[in-house]
Amino acid sequence: MKTGIFGGTFDPIHIGHIISVLEVKLKFGLDRVIFIPARQSPHKTLKPSDDDDRVEMLRKATAGYEGIGLDTVELQREGRSFTYDTAVYLKEKYPEDELYFLMGTDQYESFESWYRHEDLLEMMKFIVMMRHSDDVDIANPFIRADQLVVEISSTLVRARIGQGLPYRHFLDASVYEYIKENALYETQSST
Repeated sequence: MKTGIFGGTFDPIHIGHIISVLEVKLKFGLDRVIFIPARQSPHKTLKPSDDDDRVEMLRKATAGYEGIGLDTVELQREGRSFTYDTAVYLKEKYPEDELYFLMGTDQYESFESWYRHEDLLEMMKFIVMMRHSDDVDIANPFIRADQLVVEISSTLVRARIGQGLPYRHFLDASVYEYIKENALYETQSST
């Protein structure tokens, strides 16, 4: 079985995440893709929103998509979460699966700074999802994924909410309703 892994803070998850994952799943014939929300990215200093809120938004946004799942293993760890630790966990959980880690060009460009990055290359394959604005050469063994990508970021969504600007079109309707009902991100600025 071919299993894709898509990690991030998903703060909040938006339609760009969903479209990118579904397109990669189709293009590379992945049987499933597992979203793995991080407690704290090793490469970010801003602490994400409440874990329960992010998980609930992920559940809502991915509901109804065949072959899309969620694993909260990284939220169960203390401190920063490393992809290597998650890869070890996934190799044990899915010993027969071929694992594919889905990443953006920003992650690709910083990959050599990742904890045990050389070991990671032995454990799974890496698909780099290219944005139209990306001007990056992707080297072997990384796999380049030119695809339909919606240029949205969680930072943009949070900024729009904090500034009282329209943002509904960036989100699944159920995620939008959850954010409104729980007054998430309303006091945040563009950080």
